[in-house]
Amino acid sequence: MDNNDRFEGIRKNTLENYNSKLENLKELKEKLLESKKNNDIRKIEFYTKRIESVLSNINNIKATLDCMRLNDENDLKERENIKNTYSKKINDVIPDNIPIVFHGNNNIEIVKQIISTKGLYTPEERGVDFKSFATQIDVTAKSNIRVSLEFADASINSFMPYGALFVFYPKEYEYDKVFKTGDSSEVFGGVESIRFDEKRFVGIITTEENITSLKRCMKENELDPNKVFTHTQFIDFCKENFKSNTKLNK
Repeated sequence: MDNNDRFEGIRKNTLENYNSKLENLKELKEKLLESKKNNDIRKIEFYTKRIESVLSNINNIKATLDCMRLNDENDLKERENIKNTYSKKINDVIPDNIPIVFHGNNNIEIVKQIISTKGLYTPEERGVDFKSFATQIDVTAKSNIRVSLEFADASINSFMPYGALFVFYPKEYEYDKVFKTGDSSEVFGGVESIRFDEKRFVGIITTEENITSLKRCMKENELDPNKVFTHTQFIDFCKENFKSNTKLNK
């Protein structure tokens, strides 16, 4: 099976899943309507939550369909290099006393939706009612951003673009637990939300493919487009801003 056939096969399966979810949503809405007619409070609550869950799935699948494309050889090389070298580069270029954290998302369309909300918010702040979700923002510390890098890349076999890394300072009372993370994979318990117009927001890292569209998205949402970097540009940014070991938000 060649590259084009694999792409068409994955896209077809994704589209079938999308249409299946739409049918499921229709059925759930009918059951919710019936429950309301019967004034069945328990079922109303059950179907309302099920509908919220399915709507979230539909949004994620639609975002995948919107950004799927054939792989590009230069993009694949860039991503392979990021996977193999970037975590060490970040650890080397950012001093140990800088509590910067990283959060990855692997769907560039969802990244744009996040930008449109002008911040990274906790499930509670977003009105999400799923007990399985973390209560805070999952992040990694500069000493080991491997997990965030994995979350930012949907993998070359997905035929999707790279996603993005959100970079920011946590709140001051959270600095200590960031420092205590050491070489662990993630900051224990996560951190509180961040608005993209706050001084402690550092920027967004993505691949060359997405730079123009993310800068445009930032500008459209009245946010600073200069806070969008390629991975290499962010390393250069850190070298410049940390050469005297001065914090970025000062």
